[in-house]
Amino acid sequence: MKNNNQKVIKKLSQRTMKQSRMRNFFAVAAICLTTLLFTAVFSMGFGMMQMIQEQTMREVGGKFHAGLKGVTMEQYEKISKDAEVASSSYNILLGQADNLKKRQAEIRMPGSLEEIEGAFVNLEEGTYPKQETDVVMDTITLKELKINPRIGATVHLEYTFMGEKIQDDFTLCGWYQGDEISHASQVYISEAYWNQVKGNYTETDFQKNYENTGNIQGLVNGNLYFKNSKNIEDKVVAAIEHAGYTPESDADNKESESPVIRYGVNWAYMSSRAESLDMETVVLFVAAFFVILISGYLIIYNIFQLSILREIRFYGLLKTIGTTKKQLQKLVYRQVWKLCGVGIPIGAVLGYLGGQFLVPILAKGGTYAGESGFYFNFWILIFGGVFSLATVMISCRKPAKIAGNVSPIEAVRYTEGTLKRKRSKKSKKGAKIARMAFSNLGRNKKKTVLVILSISLSVILLEIVMTAVGSFRIDEYLEERIYGDYMIGNANWTVAAPRELDFRIDEAYAQGADTWQGVSGKSELWTLNSEHILSEKGQKQFQKLDKEGKLEEGLYYKARAEDREKMGRGELALDERRYAYSEDMLENLKPVKGEIDAEKFRSGKYVLLEQMTFLENAEVGDSCYEPGDKIILQTPTKDTEQEMVYDENQELIGTFLTNLEKKEYEVMAVVENIPTSMNIHFFSTNSITTILPLEEIKQSPEATMFAKSYTVEPEFAESFEAYLKDYTEEENPSMGYLSKNSVREEFSGMIEGVSAVGYGLCVVIAIIGILNFANSMLTGILARKQELAVMQSIGMTKEQIRTMLLWESGYYLGISGIISVIVGSIGASFLVGALNDVIMCFAYRYTAVPFFLMLPVFALVAAAISLIAYGQTQKKSVVERMRETQ
Repeated sequence: MKNNNQKVIKKLSQRTMKQSRMRNFFAVAAICLTTLLFTAVFSMGFGMMQMIQEQTMREVGGKFHAGLKGVTMEQYEKISKDAEVASSSYNILLGQADNLKKRQAEIRMPGSLEEIEGAFVNLEEGTYPKQETDVVMDTITLKELKINPRIGATVHLEYTFMGEKIQDDFTLCGWYQGDEISHASQVYISEAYWNQVKGNYTETDFQKNYENTGNIQGLVNGNLYFKNSKNIEDKVVAAIEHAGYTPESDADNKESESPVIRYGVNWAYMSSRAESLDMETVVLFVAAFFVILISGYLIIYNIFQLSILREIRFYGLLKTIGTTKKQLQKLVYRQVWKLCGVGIPIGAVLGYLGGQFLVPILAKGGTYAGESGFYFNFWILIFGGVFSLATVMISCRKPAKIAGNVSPIEAVRYTEGTLKRKRSKKSKKGAKIARMAFSNLGRNKKKTVLVILSISLSVILLEIVMTAVGSFRIDEYLEERIYGDYMIGNANWTVAAPRELDFRIDEAYAQGADTWQGVSGKSELWTLNSEHILSEKGQKQFQKLDKEGKLEEGLYYKARAEDREKMGRGELALDERRYAYSEDMLENLKPVKGEIDAEKFRSGKYVLLEQMTFLENAEVGDSCYEPGDKIILQTPTKDTEQEMVYDENQELIGTFLTNLEKKEYEVMAVVENIPTSMNIHFFSTNSITTILPLEEIKQSPEATMFAKSYTVEPEFAESFEAYLKDYTEEENPSMGYLSKNSVREEFSGMIEGVSAVGYGLCVVIAIIGILNFANSMLTGILARKQELAVMQSIGMTKEQIRTMLLWESGYYLGISGIISVIVGSIGASFLVGALNDVIMCFAYRYTAVPFFLMLPVFALVAAAISLIAYGQTQKKSVVERMRETQ
């Protein structure tokens, strides 16, 4: 039999809400915080992905999906007409500006306006090059040339084109802000100037030059934009094949006479990078999201369950007058929808604003250098709201079911913990206050578990975040980046993107630093380029590494299969990069095989080997030699020359050095990869790296001191740095320097950014935990008003009841504390420890600070809430409370 009482249900829902203002406040706050949490996470996640993607694009040099390297105009046009290509652009490289030492400046002729805009070039003033001598440059290159960014300024550039040195004066027609994160600045010239320089050269001439030298001058660099960023490499390979050419990646596997096209994929695009995520990373992301999801679920579920149980008599009485199960559930859901209507919009807006606030902090602390900042995305608000609404509805499903299923008799007789609860055994130990409080925890086990989880989860999460932040090792970072307080060197060594292999240091520069007041220590770093022929044992090990896929493969010299086979037979020399350091620096080399004996090493009979640089299958200690092996090193002399080797078609196939001096050494140890502060930042394909004593390497006239390290007394540090700055900016701009303070600030800024986001999430989780705990305690105590009144009526004093409630809070806190310490410590060890080999300068370091920080806060909240709730129950007399029904 159906009834028509929808209006009554609606009115009951509204009036019930008006009577439950405290519940409404907690529920709205819970929904708001949960939505804030989801939206903030989506906002920060999207914002950081967006900024990392744009930052990487700036580093790569463009927004394009894929690039064609050194192709002809015909090849570019055929490939760019593929159906999957939405648009394309191109540029032609003339060369690099030789009169710019600290910044690599590439002189290019853009094929269109889209090409310039795709490289993040937005003119601050002026126009794009049209006249023959027009040029567009950035503020970084103009500053090095000491030219103010002013339209009409004369710019002198020197560059080498097809082996010929060229000097020309240009007129600045436009300028843009330089981007330090980009490895090179782009200097744009006009098509008219390109045609004048090109002269009678043809694309065939440019192709031969490319094949012989690897220089792509005069050839087209094509940039392709597909309809979307999914499966970029598959799309560019298909486009090349559809045009009738062979992609570089398939050149070794396919026998084809068609031209081989070299291409690159813009790895900035997150969708492409996401496709290659390993399972461990995916699991970590899913686990992090699950923690956030369960946090929101717990608080909402707990609030509504306690609310339903508190009003259980009311729902039972409604059933006695004919209200159905479905109508009671509708009554509950009506309230939920109204509370969501208030909480979700507020939480979504606050979460979005919070994400916008935290993302720039993280960006500022990191290395992001983009100008566009954080873009608004409507989907962030949608996702945050939808996930929050779904969480609320899932959380309320069971409380609504309880309200619908309760029988009138059960409801009227209900006190906390009586629904579907077995009768507990009588205690033989008496009714001591502490024991009574402990037994009360078992009356409603679900509530107890939820409260304990609410407290524990926030503490555990804070422990994991603080452990992760505290595990970054600034000492290792400094050791990796700089030795001593200051390091000086050629700008080709100190800048992020060196433009040539000239590492010579100005003697006057080094002499001035050597004699500066306050210098308490100095060390030298030397290098030498040579060749190495593998011994029989070395050949076997090289062949083994090749079979295991640990060597670099490709179409380039010494990466090709035939070249690797020759090196493995001793018919072709490996490139050898040789280093030597002042003896105090040897402590920065960490042996993975053998031991470093400084005294024996000083004798000049031993050599150290760096483990080889591999691709994906690297293993610690991989090397062509083991400690104790005898090897012969070849050292260039004053008569050494480089000779070219050509094939029958007069194409360059390799080079070798002549008149090398040979000497036998014993391998003392194989060491880990040399720190960045101790190498020249250049690596040859399938090469070998050796370290000799300083006096040994100095015997070669070809050896170069590429850097020098200084330790300076604190009171003289400022004047010493002022000297370095003045010399590198005014006296000789081709020199540079690094300081420990700047490296430390760089590292600290990065950690501060990571901390801001991590702690921001922890604060939200902590607030949710505190709010959940407070609500659970408050509503639980208020729901027991009659029970407490009965206790008072049979002789319990107010002080005893207050003490019992404080004991209950203490038990909640104690159990939560034990769980937090155990699970938090183990979880941090497992999760954070897994990052040891993933993040540079990171090593798990345990911290107990979160436990000492959060547990006292919860203790204060527990005591305050217990006393406040108790005070609320005492506003009416014992008789009034015993008579009270809902």
